[in-house]
Order: sequence, then structure tokens, then C-alpha cells
Amino acid sequence: MKIGITGQSGFIGGAVARAVSGAGHQVISLDKCIRSYFADNDYPKKLDWVLHFAASTSIKASMKDPFFTYRNNIESTLAALKLSYHSRASFVFMSSYVYGQPKYLPIDEKHPIACLNPYMGSKILSEEICRQLSDMLCIPLVILRGFYIYGNCQFPGRLISDLMESVRKGIPMVLNDPAPKRDYLYIKDFEALILKIISQVQIKTGTYNVGSGHSYSNLEVAEMVRILSGGKCDIVAKSSPRSQDVSDCTVDVSLIKEAFSWEPRYSLEKGLSELIQLSAL
Repeated sequence: MKIGITGQSGFIGGAVARAVSGAGHQVISLDKCIRSYFADNDYPKKLDWVLHFAASTSIKASMKDPFFTYRNNIESTLAALKLSYHSRASFVFMSSYVYGQPKYLPIDEKHPIACLNPYMGSKILSEEICRQLSDMLCIPLVILRGFYIYGNCQFPGRLISDLMESVRKGIPMVLNDPAPKRDYLYIKDFEALILKIISQVQIKTGTYNVGSGHSYSNLEVAEMVRILSGGKCDIVAKSSPRSQDVSDCTVDVSLIKEAFSWEPRYSLEKGLSELIQLSAL
């Protein structure tokens, strides 16, 4: 198949591009196309899928400049949808956690959505734009609400990336807040999910949570990294919680498992162990 991908220079988009190419499909980078949305009408023809992983991904940056985050994420989504429409392609939109403070756990797709920051707000609005244009223009649509996807080559400022950096440098692992719990999915499991989605004969449109179904506190993750790396790095736990931080966001992934016959194969321990081995290379 011919697969167009946005955000190919990023962590998730790049990993998916390599996995899709490795599975024998032709990968076409769409980043230049979405950046020239208002000027460029030279669309790739006859794509099978457009996978949209661009553009702004930082919650911290969204707080500093919310206007840029809303504009960047909404405009890039519109541009990617336009590419999908003109090339007659099905569309995958990579959303995020959009549920605010949880009212119950685990969080399923019926849980009310709520905006805690501009990044989350831009994803909520982009989801709605996707649904409306999908309905009006008959674009087959799969929305993925990713919780915490981790792997090699993540950007600094994310928990596991920073822990791996501490292991590489042999310095203490610093936790600003040891308590929050997150649901972690290894990037290789996410790659396998994408390959399942694009290989469906009949596209199973809808909105799906993406995670492992298990949550771990920051301290539990750091302890696991410390043990797996041979106990070389101490853990320094502070008490500097982020404003409006979510204490636990365990995800219910039963819907996506059933829809795509997909099951995560990496436990958190197995994924972290592989990352530690890679960091030693």
C-alpha cells in the first residue's frame, strides 16, 4: 500500500514510518505538504492511508504559547484531512489523553472528555473536526487516543526519556512528583497496532483508547529502571507536583483489542529492559 505519514521526523511518526516500510509498504512523507497548506495543491495521488502524527506535542510549550498550539494542531489536521480527501485515503488521527480529571477507572471511550491544558484542548477540537469532515466527505476515520507511548529517541522532559538519560550518565534519577500513575505502551506494540489497523479489509472506523491497561506511578517506574540497570542510579524524590496533574489514568483498552485483534506484547519491565540495553550501545 501507499501510506502517507505526517510527523515523520518525530518519535512516533518516525517509528511508525520505519515499521510500515519494513512491512513492505511504500511510505510517503507528507510534512512538506501540510506546511504549505494554503499554497500547495500538488497532492499525492491514490494514497491508501494518511497517518497524522504531527504537529505540537508538548503540554509545557502549550501553556507558554496556547495560541500557537491551537493554530498549529488544528491547521495541520485540516491540511492532513484535505490530503486524505484528495488522495481518496483512509485517515488515522493521533489524538491524546482528553479525559481531564478521571471520574472513574479504568477510563473507557464513553468517559466524558475535558480540557486541562491547551494541548489537550487542541486535540479535542481536532478530533471533532475529523469527525465532521469524515461524515461530510466520506473519509474513513480512525481516532487513536494515546495515553503514554514510550520508546527509544524520545524528547527530553518525558519521564522515561529522562530516566534513560540518567542511566546513560550514571547520575541520580530525579522525580519532581513520585505519585502520579500513567498507563505505558511500548512503541513496538503501537507499531504493531498501526499495522493491524491499515491491514483491515473492512475499515473499523471509530475512536479508540490506546494503552496497556496497567498503570504505574513515577516512583514505581524509576524503581524498575534502577533495578534493571543494576542499581547504579539513586532515586531523588521531590514534592513539586504539576498544576492540575492527573493522579491516575489507567486505560480500558478492551475496545481496540477486540476491533483489531491486537494485544500488547511488551510488559513495562520488558520494554524498559530493552531501552536500557539500547542505551548501553
